Amino acid sequence: MWIGLETIPDWALLIFKASIGVLVGIGYVLWSRFLVRRDKSFEPVLSAVSKEDEDDELKIKITILFGTQTGTAEGFAKDEYAGDDDEYEKKLRKETLAFFLVASYGDGEPTDNAVRFHKFLTEGQHRGVWLQQLTYGVFGLGNRQYEQFNKMGRMVDEQLREQGAKQLIPLGTGDDDKCIEDDFSAWLETLRPALDQLLLGKDAAYVASTPFTVAIPEYRLVIHDTAATYSSGNIHLNATDGNVISAFGVHHPCRAKVAVRKELHKTESDRSCIHLEFDISSTNLKYETGDHVGVYAENSEETVEKAGNLLDQPLDLLFSLHTDREDGAKVGSSLAPPFPGPCTLRTALARYADLLNPPRKTALTALAAFASKPHEEERLKFLSSPEGKDEYSRWILESRRSLLEVMAEFPSAKPPLGVFFAAIAPSLQPRYYSISSSPSWAPIFVRSSNFKLPSDPSVPIVMVGPGSGLAPFRGFLQERLYMKCDGVHQLGEALLYFGCRNRTKDFIYEDELKNFVEQGVLTELVVAFSREGPNKEYVQHKMIEKAAYIWGLLSKCGGHLYVCGDAKGMARDVHQALLGIIQEQECLGSTKAEDALKKLQMEGRYLRDVW
Repeated sequence: MWIGLETIPDWALLIFKASIGVLVGIGYVLWSRFLVRRDKSFEPVLSAVSKEDEDDELKIKITILFGTQTGTAEGFAKDEYAGDDDEYEKKLRKETLAFFLVASYGDGEPTDNAVRFHKFLTEGQHRGVWLQQLTYGVFGLGNRQYEQFNKMGRMVDEQLREQGAKQLIPLGTGDDDKCIEDDFSAWLETLRPALDQLLLGKDAAYVASTPFTVAIPEYRLVIHDTAATYSSGNIHLNATDGNVISAFGVHHPCRAKVAVRKELHKTESDRSCIHLEFDISSTNLKYETGDHVGVYAENSEETVEKAGNLLDQPLDLLFSLHTDREDGAKVGSSLAPPFPGPCTLRTALARYADLLNPPRKTALTALAAFASKPHEEERLKFLSSPEGKDEYSRWILESRRSLLEVMAEFPSAKPPLGVFFAAIAPSLQPRYYSISSSPSWAPIFVRSSNFKLPSDPSVPIVMVGPGSGLAPFRGFLQERLYMKCDGVHQLGEALLYFGCRNRTKDFIYEDELKNFVEQGVLTELVVAFSREGPNKEYVQHKMIEKAAYIWGLLSKCGGHLYVCGDAKGMARDVHQALLGIIQEQECLGSTKAEDALKKLQMEGRYLRDVW
């Protein structure tokens, strides 16, 4: 299965709106007019801006482009920036001031809606220097636990400069392992004086404005008559049957039958690992070996009931959210509602509210605005302020306090539903589905991956996947078995490093893996049991024992190396082990070893699918 990583949250867009006050829409491209009152001595800095009458306002177009994976921003898109490469080039040639908010997905990959843009920038060097008219800023969203921290942000910044664009402010690198909101706020603080200098002229004196605060968005709430709405058939469905829609995705999941559910851990284990199989035979859902399947989560009934009580609202309340007032005027939020309506509060809290993760500062700000007790209001304001950064990290992030727990600790803070869902919407992401003991279906979607077998089956492969990181390699081995049965006899060597705690508790797919060896599609299975001996032994230790063999497969035979699983511990330790292997086998220093490993990555022969 797949978990979206390093996404761009919509609070970034909300904060940007609060800071420069110019965003009027949201989509793959957000654009607006930056209004500057011009006096007679003012001349526009940007040559592309035409002069107007002396008494008019000068309008400068600011384009904001963002790349997101599973953040709700993708689903709120109004217009895609460009349909093809020609349109990208045509539009970018006209841009004079643009800001890029880009997230890195997985191990530094572009997010789904940024794949074409990434390809356009990196494979279009033949255009040379062609963006001299563009002034830009880049803010990247990532997590420092990953080896390729903020790779997309760095790539966009580097490519724009190489192609002639002028950097307005230094690259911003948001770290979601800490508090990415504070990183974004710091980047904005450098942007304000830079914009003043650019738009008002070299002699403009920057005057610090009022302290930065996050705007609290809201939706207009409409309560519906339950009987009338149910009878009209307008209730929103969470997933669509496979024969109804042809294009499935994160915002259009497929309702798939659960064909098999079984526990993989032995009865002696105190942990759980569930094997699920989905029957998609009657759907249009397609996938290839190595792709990810995303499964939507639901909060438990107990969690939903607690949230309903804290909001002091009945769970059967049927409502919808709107961005306009009854007279048609826009309300405080320019974001589309986070889910279609009408919808019951029970459904909204179960399927669309991220109640069990630590809340963003925007959520704390919203709670503070509606706290009826002064001490609770002040405490929430402090936690969401720059001064409360350390306390927020300690009290919220390090202790993993969930939004539900925070609401319980501040019972007087009861925001209206229109504000509540606007405040928590930026953190909504697909999560694992709550599979019951006898499931019947689940909403799923497929995301393509570059985690693929070599096109030439004779190329050797080395696979490293402890625990649930085994998942894609099980698919690899199934495909190799299929190829062998189909007459492909030149299969390259295949080495699998698997790790678990104890062979009697969590050695998942043991019989199946041994069968792959017997069938000749897995050359060697190496297992590290971390809790069986006096010392903990992991996959990287087993790899070092076969250093010459592994490096021979990679350096002399053109082999591919795959790593799947935990990013913070395993993947980082395996990476260091590989560097050690290269240094030892090639008698290289650390810098040269890093270069050799990066060369493997650039050639697509060292691939990681980590979380």
